[in-house]
Amino acid sequence: MNTRHRLLICFALAAFLPGHVTGQAIPVDQSYDTARDLFNMTVDTPPDPAMLARGQAIATHGAGDVQSCITCHSVGGQGDGSGSFPRLTGQPAWYLDKQLDDYTSGARPDDLMTTVAQSLSEDDRAAVSAYYASLAAPLRVARGQLPVNEIQKGAAIARAGSPEKGLPACTNCHGPDGTGNPPSVPYLAGQYANYMVLQLDRWRRGKRGNDFGGMMSAIARKMTPEDMRAISEYYERVANPLTTKDPE
Repeated sequence: MNTRHRLLICFALAAFLPGHVTGQAIPVDQSYDTARDLFNMTVDTPPDPAMLARGQAIATHGAGDVQSCITCHSVGGQGDGSGSFPRLTGQPAWYLDKQLDDYTSGARPDDLMTTVAQSLSEDDRAAVSAYYASLAAPLRVARGQLPVNEIQKGAAIARAGSPEKGLPACTNCHGPDGTGNPPSVPYLAGQYANYMVLQLDRWRRGKRGNDFGGMMSAIARKMTPEDMRAISEYYERVANPLTTKDPE
């Protein structure tokens, strides 16, 4: 049984209905292309040590002609705070794996990551995703100072949305305080503002379209650049207890 099949055994479709959650297991022989398009899958069991070790080796040393992930994303997956290299630490494995698949297929075009993802096998992509999902690391200090009212504006939209603009609250999908809704919805808390602004702008301009049902694209088109910056700066300053540890 290969790495991808081990991941598929762990996947289940969660149908979120008011007041309760139900789930249906995905058969082992169901194609990954079908499984990955199902929304809100849940992971029942953690990856085994061999899978994590394989992911760590790829992250640290690369694979074949692919440079190591730590070259850009740092040893603990913290990234560097720029718009190009996001924090990967503790993101859901399924979400990370889907992004790598989308880079591979061209569903999420990127000059750098497309080449990297296409050079990895399916099992490699699954393993390195599981490895980064298993990590916790210190948060970098947010860059720059912003007026309090800008942070408050971002917090208000994140928590309550903006009815006059038709913007839903970010927490509806991304969880309390942006801590994520694994395995399909990434966390925002502690992610870098520059990266989030860049992605929102790409969704707005149609440069990125691999979100479920075009949801993020539709939301981003209703946001002003000021909205994007305020929300992103707010979330960069929110500590995520699920993915953060104190410095050693």
